[in-house]
Amino acid sequence: MVAELTSVLPPHHAAAVAAVVERFAPDDACEALLLVGSLAHGTGSPGSDVDVVLVTTEEAFARHRSERTLAFVIHDLVTWPNGYVDVKVTSRSLLEEIARRGSDPARYAFRDARILLTRDPSIGALLERIVRFPVEQRETRERRFLAQVLAWTWFMEQAETHRNLYLRTVATHKLVLFACRVVLNANEALYPYHKWLLQETERLPRQPEGFTEHVAELLERPSFAAAQRLRDTVLVFAGRREQELDWPNQFMADSELTWLEHEAPIDDL
Repeated sequence: MVAELTSVLPPHHAAAVAAVVERFAPDDACEALLLVGSLAHGTGSPGSDVDVVLVTTEEAFARHRSERTLAFVIHDLVTWPNGYVDVKVTSRSLLEEIARRGSDPARYAFRDARILLTRDPSIGALLERIVRFPVEQRETRERRFLAQVLAWTWFMEQAETHRNLYLRTVATHKLVLFACRVVLNANEALYPYHKWLLQETERLPRQPEGFTEHVAELLERPSFAAAQRLRDTVLVFAGRREQELDWPNQFMADSELTWLEHEAPIDDL
């Protein structure tokens, strides 16, 4: 795999990847080493860092977790200015848990992953399970995402009515996020988290009419009118009417009462 990457990566990146493999290969606790991130996706630039996932034994993972070294950076294996190797540590059991119930960003992180070395021949099949879109949840997800679109459109109206700049900013972000999630869901595409959200959404084959323009308008000139236009185009795309979506109760279940079943997100602590 390292030899194969040498032919597709710039020489300085290929050399760094080879050095990372050489660094971890002798470690008996290393069960697999994966190349992820922009270099794996094929979207890297000459200055991109090297992102790798180190799959360790359960004992080594527990040690890394207790020592707070599940993420660390290596500088001495790179040759370009400000370059580094970004290492994330995981274990087979954690990968299994991601495949079973991981968030979209947790699973998207392994999309296009390249196996640099492995002592586990089944790791490839596990990665395929991790990046599988949960088709069985598509209809439920659509309803929940649309409820968020409708709720945050209402919040945008409230922000405008009360001249609340903070609420307008939050509502803009949330409305764009969940409008994109409706489109990602319809295309059976995983949500990549915020950094690549617009890029991933814009290249999907199925799009609401004028979607990119409506998103840009809302981001550049936030207003209730712009929010309504984005909301309406997403509803038409989904073939839904606001009247058939009980968005207040769905929003309450997904955003206000989640602490009843598990710890509240850090935003709400």
